[in-house]
Amino acid sequence: MKCLTKILVIAILSLIVFNGHAQNAGFKFGLNMANANLKNADGTSETDNKLLFAPRIGFTFETPVYNEVFIQTGLFVTASGYTYESERVPDPYENPEVSIESTEKFILLYLELPVNVGYKYALNDQTSLFGMVGPVFRYLTYSTLAFKIDGEWDNEETHLGEGDDKIELFDNFDFGLNIEIGAQIDRYQFSMFYSPSFTNIANEDLAGTDASWKNYCFGLNVGILFGEIK
Repeated sequence: MKCLTKILVIAILSLIVFNGHAQNAGFKFGLNMANANLKNADGTSETDNKLLFAPRIGFTFETPVYNEVFIQTGLFVTASGYTYESERVPDPYENPEVSIESTEKFILLYLELPVNVGYKYALNDQTSLFGMVGPVFRYLTYSTLAFKIDGEWDNEETHLGEGDDKIELFDNFDFGLNIEIGAQIDRYQFSMFYSPSFTNIANEDLAGTDASWKNYCFGLNVGILFGEIK
Protein backbone atom coordinates (compact mmCIF):
# COMPACT_ATOMS: atom_id res chain seq x y z
CA MET A 1 0.00 0.00 0.00
CA LYS A 2 2.87 2.37 0.78
CA CYS A 3 4.35 1.71 -2.69
CA LEU A 4 1.01 2.49 -4.34
CA THR A 5 0.79 5.72 -2.35
CA LYS A 6 4.26 6.74 -3.51
CA ILE A 7 3.34 6.08 -7.14
CA LEU A 8 0.16 8.14 -6.83
CA VAL A 9 2.06 10.99 -5.13
CA ILE A 10 4.63 11.02 -7.96
CA ALA A 11 1.79 11.03 -10.50
CA ILE A 12 0.02 13.94 -8.78
CA LEU A 13 3.25 15.97 -8.50
CA SER A 14 3.93 15.31 -12.19
CA LEU A 15 0.48 16.63 -13.10
CA ILE A 16 1.04 19.76 -10.99
CA VAL A 17 4.41 20.45 -12.61
CA PHE A 18 3.05 19.75 -16.10
CA ASN A 19 0.04 21.99 -15.49
CA GLY A 20 2.36 24.99 -15.18
CA HIS A 21 4.05 24.41 -18.55
CA ALA A 22 3.04 24.03 -22.16
CA GLN A 23 1.90 20.45 -22.47
CA ASN A 24 0.00 17.85 -24.44
CA ALA A 25 -2.23 15.33 -22.75
CA GLY A 26 -3.21 12.20 -24.58
CA PHE A 27 -4.10 8.53 -24.63
CA LYS A 28 -1.86 5.60 -25.48
CA PHE A 29 -2.76 1.96 -26.03
CA GLY A 30 -0.85 -0.99 -27.34
CA LEU A 31 0.30 -4.56 -26.98
CA ASN A 32 2.56 -6.03 -24.30
CA MET A 33 4.61 -9.12 -25.16
CA ALA A 34 5.70 -10.10 -21.68
CA ASN A 35 7.98 -12.74 -20.20
CA ALA A 36 10.09 -13.28 -17.09
CA ASN A 37 13.65 -14.23 -16.22
CA LEU A 38 13.27 -17.03 -13.67
CA LYS A 39 15.85 -18.68 -11.46
CA ASN A 40 15.43 -21.33 -8.78
CA ALA A 41 17.29 -21.20 -5.49
CA ASP A 42 20.15 -23.12 -7.14
CA GLY A 43 20.36 -20.61 -10.02
CA THR A 44 18.70 -22.85 -12.63
CA SER A 45 15.41 -22.47 -14.49
CA GLU A 46 13.25 -25.47 -15.41
CA THR A 47 10.37 -23.61 -17.11
CA ASP A 48 10.18 -23.23 -20.87
CA ASN A 49 8.72 -19.72 -20.87
CA LYS A 50 6.64 -18.38 -23.73
CA LEU A 51 5.36 -14.87 -24.33
CA LEU A 52 2.22 -13.57 -22.67
CA PHE A 53 0.31 -11.26 -25.01
CA ALA A 54 -1.77 -8.61 -23.25
CA PRO A 55 -3.18 -5.14 -23.96
CA ARG A 56 -1.90 -1.95 -22.32
CA ILE A 57 -3.80 1.31 -22.00
CA GLY A 58 -3.33 4.63 -20.25
CA PHE A 59 -3.01 8.36 -20.53
CA THR A 60 0.10 10.45 -21.17
CA PHE A 61 1.39 13.93 -20.48
CA GLU A 62 4.14 15.38 -22.62
CA THR A 63 5.89 18.71 -22.21
CA PRO A 64 8.87 20.30 -24.05
CA VAL A 65 11.96 21.02 -21.98
CA TYR A 66 14.45 22.62 -24.37
CA ASN A 67 14.22 22.76 -28.16
CA GLU A 68 13.55 19.15 -29.25
CA VAL A 69 13.99 17.65 -25.76
CA PHE A 70 10.78 16.64 -23.96
CA ILE A 71 9.49 14.75 -20.93
CA GLN A 72 6.66 12.25 -21.19
CA THR A 73 4.93 10.60 -18.24
CA GLY A 74 1.50 9.12 -17.58
CA LEU A 75 -0.33 6.30 -15.87
CA PHE A 76 -1.00 2.91 -17.48
CA VAL A 77 -2.68 -0.40 -16.79
CA THR A 78 -0.41 -3.16 -18.04
CA ALA A 79 0.06 -6.91 -17.66
CA SER A 80 3.20 -8.97 -17.10
CA GLY A 81 3.82 -12.68 -16.71
CA TYR A 82 4.43 -15.58 -19.07
CA THR A 83 2.90 -18.68 -20.64
CA TYR A 84 4.10 -22.28 -20.36
CA GLU A 85 2.93 -25.83 -21.01
CA SER A 86 2.38 -28.20 -18.10
CA GLU A 87 0.26 -31.11 -16.86
CA ARG A 88 -2.55 -31.20 -14.31
CA VAL A 89 -4.43 -33.96 -12.51
CA PRO A 90 -8.16 -33.22 -12.99
CA ASP A 91 -9.31 -35.63 -10.27
CA PRO A 92 -6.54 -36.13 -7.69
CA TYR A 93 -8.82 -38.16 -5.38
CA GLU A 94 -10.45 -40.63 -7.78
CA ASN A 95 -7.76 -40.80 -10.49
CA PRO A 96 -4.51 -39.42 -9.08
CA GLU A 97 -2.44 -41.12 -11.80
CA VAL A 98 -4.30 -39.52 -14.71
CA SER A 99 -2.80 -36.23 -15.91
CA ILE A 100 -3.81 -33.97 -18.79
CA GLU A 101 -1.74 -31.46 -20.71
CA SER A 102 -2.55 -27.86 -19.84
CA THR A 103 -1.59 -24.36 -20.95
CA GLU A 104 -0.69 -22.17 -17.97
CA LYS A 105 -0.52 -18.37 -17.80
CA PHE A 106 0.81 -16.29 -14.93
CA ILE A 107 -0.97 -12.93 -15.28
CA LEU A 108 0.19 -9.96 -13.21
CA LEU A 109 -1.83 -6.77 -13.55
CA TYR A 110 0.15 -3.58 -12.84
CA LEU A 111 -0.46 0.12 -12.40
CA GLU A 112 2.54 1.66 -14.20
CA LEU A 113 4.10 5.12 -13.99
CA PRO A 114 6.89 5.86 -16.53
CA VAL A 115 8.98 9.05 -16.48
CA ASN A 116 10.71 9.36 -19.85
CA VAL A 117 13.14 11.92 -21.25
CA GLY A 118 13.06 12.07 -25.04
CA TYR A 119 14.32 13.79 -28.16
CA LYS A 120 12.45 14.53 -31.40
CA TYR A 121 14.04 14.93 -34.80
CA ALA A 122 11.77 16.73 -37.26
CA LEU A 123 11.59 15.35 -40.80
CA ASN A 124 9.10 17.98 -41.89
CA ASP A 125 6.31 20.12 -40.41
CA GLN A 126 4.08 17.12 -39.78
CA THR A 127 6.46 14.22 -39.12
CA SER A 128 9.24 13.57 -36.62
CA LEU A 129 11.20 10.66 -35.24
CA PHE A 130 11.65 10.32 -31.50
CA GLY A 131 13.40 8.26 -28.87
CA MET A 132 12.97 8.28 -25.11
CA VAL A 133 14.22 6.48 -22.03
CA GLY A 134 13.46 6.61 -18.35
CA PRO A 135 12.54 4.76 -15.16
CA VAL A 136 9.27 2.89 -14.68
CA PHE A 137 7.54 2.49 -11.31
CA ARG A 138 5.01 -0.34 -11.14
CA TYR A 139 2.53 -1.54 -8.50
CA LEU A 140 0.95 -5.00 -8.60
CA THR A 141 -2.84 -4.75 -8.25
CA TYR A 142 -3.87 -8.33 -9.12
CA SER A 143 -2.30 -11.66 -10.00
CA THR A 144 -3.61 -15.06 -10.99
CA LEU A 145 -2.56 -18.35 -12.57
CA ALA A 146 -4.89 -19.16 -15.46
CA PHE A 147 -4.90 -22.63 -17.01
CA LYS A 148 -6.67 -24.38 -19.88
CA ILE A 149 -7.65 -28.06 -19.78
CA ASP A 150 -9.65 -29.70 -22.59
CA GLY A 151 -10.32 -26.30 -24.17
CA GLU A 152 -11.76 -24.72 -20.99
CA TRP A 153 -10.09 -21.93 -19.00
CA ASP A 154 -10.01 -21.69 -15.22
CA ASN A 155 -7.78 -19.88 -12.74
CA GLU A 156 -6.41 -20.11 -9.22
CA GLU A 157 -5.09 -17.61 -6.70
CA THR A 158 -1.37 -16.83 -6.38
CA HIS A 159 -1.00 -17.18 -2.63
CA LEU A 160 -0.71 -19.89 -0.01
CA GLY A 161 -2.70 -20.04 3.22
CA GLU A 162 -5.40 -17.69 4.49
CA GLY A 163 -5.75 -14.89 7.02
CA ASP A 164 -2.65 -14.19 9.08
CA ASP A 165 -0.92 -17.19 7.48
CA LYS A 166 -1.49 -15.91 3.93
CA ILE A 167 1.71 -15.65 1.87
CA GLU A 168 1.67 -14.01 -1.56
CA LEU A 169 3.89 -15.30 -4.36
CA PHE A 170 4.87 -11.79 -5.46
CA ASP A 171 6.02 -8.52 -3.92
CA ASN A 172 3.89 -5.56 -4.94
CA PHE A 173 6.54 -3.08 -6.10
CA ASP A 174 8.50 -3.39 -9.32
CA PHE A 175 11.06 -0.98 -10.75
CA GLY A 176 12.38 -1.03 -14.29
CA LEU A 177 13.45 0.89 -17.37
CA ASN A 178 11.60 1.96 -20.52
CA ILE A 179 13.41 2.32 -23.87
CA GLU A 180 11.14 3.54 -26.67
CA ILE A 181 11.55 4.69 -30.27
CA GLY A 182 8.95 5.75 -32.80
CA ALA A 183 7.48 8.30 -35.16
CA GLN A 184 4.99 11.11 -34.70
CA ILE A 185 2.71 12.19 -37.56
CA ASP A 186 0.83 15.33 -36.62
CA ARG A 187 -0.69 14.40 -33.24
CA TYR A 188 -0.41 10.61 -33.65
CA GLN A 189 2.48 8.62 -32.19
CA PHE A 190 3.55 5.11 -33.22
CA SER A 191 6.29 3.42 -31.22
CA MET A 192 7.96 0.22 -30.09
CA PHE A 193 9.49 -0.31 -26.67
CA TYR A 194 11.57 -2.61 -24.48
CA SER A 195 11.11 -2.58 -20.71
CA PRO A 196 13.27 -4.77 -18.43
CA SER A 197 12.69 -4.81 -14.67
CA PHE A 198 15.46 -4.71 -12.09
CA THR A 199 13.39 -5.88 -9.10
CA ASN A 200 13.16 -9.49 -7.99
CA ILE A 201 9.42 -9.76 -7.28
CA ALA A 202 9.56 -13.33 -5.93
CA ASN A 203 8.47 -13.33 -2.28
CA GLU A 204 11.52 -14.37 -0.25
CA ASP A 205 9.35 -15.95 2.46
CA LEU A 206 7.97 -18.41 -0.08
CA ALA A 207 10.56 -18.81 -2.83
CA GLY A 208 13.81 -18.72 -0.85
CA THR A 209 16.36 -15.93 -0.76
CA ASP A 210 18.16 -17.07 -3.93
CA ALA A 211 15.09 -17.58 -6.14
CA SER A 212 14.43 -14.83 -8.67
CA TRP A 213 11.60 -13.56 -10.88
CA LYS A 214 12.31 -10.46 -12.97
CA ASN A 215 9.75 -9.22 -15.47
CA TYR A 216 10.55 -7.93 -18.93
CA CYS A 217 8.48 -7.08 -21.95
CA PHE A 218 8.55 -5.45 -25.35
CA GLY A 219 5.69 -4.23 -27.44
CA LEU A 220 3.96 -1.68 -29.62
CA ASN A 221 2.14 1.56 -28.80
CA VAL A 222 -0.25 3.88 -30.60
CA GLY A 223 -0.94 7.26 -29.04
CA ILE A 224 -2.79 10.48 -29.69
CA LEU A 225 -1.92 13.88 -28.22
CA PHE A 226 -4.41 16.68 -27.63
CA GLY A 227 -3.80 20.41 -27.56
CA GLU A 228 -1.55 22.50 -29.75
CA ILE A 229 1.15 20.43 -31.44
CA LYS A 230 4.47 22.28 -31.72
